[in-house]
Amino acid sequence: MQLINQLNDPQAKAYAKHCFENKSAEELRTATNETPDQQVLNDWGLTEGQYAEAVAAALAELEG
Repeated sequence: MQLINQLNDPQAKAYAKHCFENKSAEELRTATNETPDQQVLNDWGLTEGQYAEAVAAALAELEG
């Protein structure tokens, strides 16, 4: 999880790890093209930017 560990924001890093462990690459690809669910943002304490960063890092890890 080299890319995920490079994330500076703790919330984004935690969500990226969650995504890496629980989501498929296809699910993450889909997530990059959709508006994030407000409930996910609230539950994880994320901004839309942090969410996008976390999803992109998790996807890169899965595909790398």
